[in-house]
Amino acid sequence: MKLATAVISASAAAVLLLTGCSSDDQQSASDTANNLLTSANNAAEGAVSSVQSAAPGVRSSAGSLAENAGGLFDDAKGATFVAAYKAQFSSLAEGKSDDEIKALLTSTCQQISDGADEGAVVTSIEQNATNNGTAPSADDAKKIYDQAKIACP
Repeated sequence: MKLATAVISASAAAVLLLTGCSSDDQQSASDTANNLLTSANNAAEGAVSSVQSAAPGVRSSAGSLAENAGGLFDDAKGATFVAAYKAQFSSLAEGKSDDEIKALLTSTCQQISDGADEGAVVTSIEQNATNNGTAPSADDAKKIYDQAKIACP
């Protein structure tokens, strides 16, 4: 944009300087000014075209970055849920892998997302969180529900 302005200004100055010349010189100056203006216009259009061509890639990269950031954030929330679950409910977590605990989170989040009633989800947690015959109390299942709800994507 600055380049086009500079070229136009220089062209106008050249035309003004040459107006005192003969008509042939004036025509030549006019042709030169027109050529400069055409070149400046083409350069400006090329720059705009380049920016427009790059814009979808930038938007796509930004979209990918946002998706990746969202995925990392969800992974961090899942890891936090697993750590909290292990710390608060050690008897329910004993012998379970992180993936098994994350499966409880995923199941709970899916039920919440599907619009299941809180009581139904808590009952499901009581069943799904049972470990080696140890079931969570209704209060513990409610705590697990509350933590899962926060960790859901």
